[in-house]
Amino acid sequence: MSKSKDGTQLELNRLKKENQELQQSFDNLSQTQKALELVIAESNNRQLQAEMAGMELEQIFLAVTDAIWVISDEGIVARANEAMLNLLEKPLDEVLGKNCSELLHNKLCSQESCPLKLNSGGQQQEYDIQVGRKNNQQEHYILSTAPLTTIVGSAGIVCQFKDITSRKHAEEKLTELNETLTKMALVDGLTQIANRRHFDDTIEQEWKRLARNKKPLSLLLADIDFFKKYNDHYGHQAGDDCLRQVGKALAGMTLRSADLVARYGGEEFVLLLPETDLEGAVCVGNQTLESINQLKIEHTSSDVAETVTISLGAATLIPAHDTSPKQLIELADQALYQSKSTGRNRVTAALSD
Repeated sequence: MSKSKDGTQLELNRLKKENQELQQSFDNLSQTQKALELVIAESNNRQLQAEMAGMELEQIFLAVTDAIWVISDEGIVARANEAMLNLLEKPLDEVLGKNCSELLHNKLCSQESCPLKLNSGGQQQEYDIQVGRKNNQQEHYILSTAPLTTIVGSAGIVCQFKDITSRKHAEEKLTELNETLTKMALVDGLTQIANRRHFDDTIEQEWKRLARNKKPLSLLLADIDFFKKYNDHYGHQAGDDCLRQVGKALAGMTLRSADLVARYGGEEFVLLLPETDLEGAVCVGNQTLESINQLKIEHTSSDVAETVTISLGAATLIPAHDTSPKQLIELADQALYQSKSTGRNRVTAALSD
């Protein structure tokens, strides 16, 4: 009887121990389950955040006004936003999966230095490019490229096209305006030929150039005869018109591209003749006299003729580094004085020392 009772006690103890072990295992499993649930919840939360971030990025990608696309290392278009489709003037199904060089009409595409190729340094790069459109217009863009690793681990490039066409057009207009202003600064407003400033700049340049080459520089200084009497008789408006006609006649003479006709001031004009000797200058002077006489501008107050005439002084020097254009101008002025003193409507050549 005692043995049977002891056996029963042992069995109870064993079952109790097993029950305790099962309870411990259950508790461990519960803790593990809770830990797994926390991990799963955290993972789900991160996935949800990633999806939300992805959705936000997708919305940004689609909504950004700059054209953007993603291309593979083989040049295949993987993604493109609405602005990019507008740039290409194509729907999405005609863009995705196509080679970028088939879609983008840019001369760089056919070159080894194509900006849409992966660069070995893996650096962000920026280019100023032009893209042709169907209407044959050229649009200007700043193309920014950066290396990209796709979600599957392959290499690619993300490209952003910033339209700067309006800015380029504004820059071109500004350049044209500056050129116009520069030209205006060198042109006489009344006669539309070169002004005194242009003449001063040119004679300085030619003086230095011909000093090096040891070649002659000739100058014709011309003055409209009795122009004050013309103004007094016909009025200043007619005088301005006379100056315009004389300037136009001088500019229309057959001269070399290196020669310069300018209004020197008031009723005075100059003709600068590089690499021309005194004989050649006098010849041009006589042609100038004839061109003005051919205008047949009435001048009944003149003491020389019934029409407008001019007097000229011609001078020639071989420039040197220790001399200046002032000497040539003074010689021509002295010769012009001689023309006026000896009857006007003529050319007088100055005799240099």
